Amino acid sequence: MYIMILSILGFRPYNVSVGRSYVILVVDSTVMIDHQDLNAWGVEVVNYPMYLDSKRIDASMDMSEEAKEEIRLLLKDKKRRVNTSGLREEDLLAVFRKYPDEPILCLLQSSVATTASIQVISKVIKEHPELDITHYDSQHLASGYGVIAREAALRMQAGASREEMDAFLKAAPLRSRLFGVIYDLFYLKRNGRIGAVQAIMGTAMRIIPILTSTDPPGTLKSAGKVKKPAQAIRKIISNIEKDRELWPEASLSAIVSVVGPHKDEGEELIAAIKEHDPDANVALYGYSHSMLPHVGPDFFDVGYLLMDS
Repeated sequence: MYIMILSILGFRPYNVSVGRSYVILVVDSTVMIDHQDLNAWGVEVVNYPMYLDSKRIDASMDMSEEAKEEIRLLLKDKKRRVNTSGLREEDLLAVFRKYPDEPILCLLQSSVATTASIQVISKVIKEHPELDITHYDSQHLASGYGVIAREAALRMQAGASREEMDAFLKAAPLRSRLFGVIYDLFYLKRNGRIGAVQAIMGTAMRIIPILTSTDPPGTLKSAGKVKKPAQAIRKIISNIEKDRELWPEASLSAIVSVVGPHKDEGEELIAAIKEHDPDANVALYGYSHSMLPHVGPDFFDVGYLLMDS
């Protein structure tokens, strides 16, 4: 009854039964999770600013699927320039100031991928000691980042304490992996991941590169090349099996994200994961608009995590 009264009065809950205080999870808009789920879990999102031909456009995690598809199709026109910039101080503070008296756990994509954003979050923490903010580096991109964020949100919902969340968010990057299957090499060339000759030859030969961001953390590198999606799926499952040998008792959690006409491949990958581990907690999502300029309009990826329950 006491907790119900506090809730009606607008106070956030305190879990009296286990003595755990409420904490806030903040993520950025590169996380590959639908905004409806993030809202349901009480996760706050800070959006990366997006630009079309150098002009700021209205883009956010809660934009419609139709609006996201318009951006995806714009990317198909390689003469158009769609890009993002670093997180803005005012946007971070707008979220943080909503919770002046509560611990804020700010989990962002790999610091290697966004040095400007890391400088901004460091500045905010230094200049606003009145706010209880802890920054965590996911050391991952796309669904590798997303699977850590999802597991963090679920653990918080289950009543994990701040100390338990701190331990999880520090350990999870080392127990997670990302594999992305890219169909258009142009975007890797434009972002300096590969050279022009590689992009031209790879496209001509219909090569599908598989990328990972595991070693070193947050840095995209090749994990192989295939000619067919089925080959990519087998290679991903092979990597999961190798990691399972390292952590045989851990629970497997995964996110599969799909961009463009690749839902069938995403569902095939999920079926293969479930065949490997029937108890795996796997979710299929669309995509984050903030990732499109970096990986292009046609790909699917998987982020998975092997952690003790």
